[in-house]
Amino acid sequence: MRRMLLHRLHSSSSSSSSSKRPFQSSSSRKEEAKRLGKSQKELHWDHYDFSNNPKQDNRFNNGSKVIAATGELSRMDAQQEAQRDKALAQKINLSHEAFLKLDPETVSQATLLLEQYINPDRLERVGSVLRQRTKRSKFLFENPSNPSNVWACLRTIDSFGIQNVDVAMNSGMYSGKQALNQKRGMRTAMGSAQWLTLSVHGSCQEAVHHIRNVQGYKIYASDLNPKSKDVRDVDWDAGPICVVMGNEDRGISEEMRELADETFVLPMCGFAESFNLSVATSITLAHMSSKSGNGKGPLRPGDLDEHEYNCLYLKGLMNSLPQKKMGRALLQKHGIELPDAIKDL
Repeated sequence: MRRMLLHRLHSSSSSSSSSKRPFQSSSSRKEEAKRLGKSQKELHWDHYDFSNNPKQDNRFNNGSKVIAATGELSRMDAQQEAQRDKALAQKINLSHEAFLKLDPETVSQATLLLEQYINPDRLERVGSVLRQRTKRSKFLFENPSNPSNVWACLRTIDSFGIQNVDVAMNSGMYSGKQALNQKRGMRTAMGSAQWLTLSVHGSCQEAVHHIRNVQGYKIYASDLNPKSKDVRDVDWDAGPICVVMGNEDRGISEEMRELADETFVLPMCGFAESFNLSVATSITLAHMSSKSGNGKGPLRPGDLDEHEYNCLYLKGLMNSLPQKKMGRALLQKHGIELPDAIKDL
């Protein structure tokens, strides 16, 4: 009886699974593989992590006739994305400028008021982190494509005490529905970086002009070319340094290569040609940290000027309140008005 019951259960299970998974002949499998395209059939380990879209179907970025990636709809998406990129850049840049333009007396009054609503441990934490911040070095990411990589890089940069990060996003470099979706994710990642000072530029030329000519940084770019120095041989005391990290798939652009004061490479001894973007950022920061100490090197904790420190401390207090926009409401209640550029806090 038991054998008959088991036999029936096995037969029932087999018929149920076969109804859910219909048999697929070899010819139909070939047709399906052809429909999916090359990206679904060839995944090489040595460049898998650096593709435009490493974990999803990459068909939207080839030359096939896919409505969402070509034609008028694609052009409309690209135009809208360019406008959104510009709006994000203005919002982020104006917010930082608005904080630095605050009157020192206003900053002092606002700080004293908000400190009453935050517990002492949190106050000490915000202050201790900012006292270790440095502006001697900064990072510039040129046309990154993976929001997860960008977010990981920002977390690592924050952990090493660097305050300033720039991003160059040339909207014309992102083509296809998948690339546009990834760029939307990057806007979210950058908007979530509450503790760093981000600046967004529309091109690498614009970024380099501002960082070098206005802010006075030298441009050191990570690049796989025969003329690049080993990262261990780089002169990190040559002046304020901006480290450039390129796109996950293409690396830095030819324009950036020509504009850079120096290019460097991270030595490797494996089969892979390059590190993942977030890993490369971490390794570079580790080398920079090893070259720093006693007021020398690329990382010099505590070199923020007094007004910038106070503005960032106020921003930290506003980010530490239990509800968004609570700080602005409390300040308004006591007659302290903040500029509209920082109204989202």
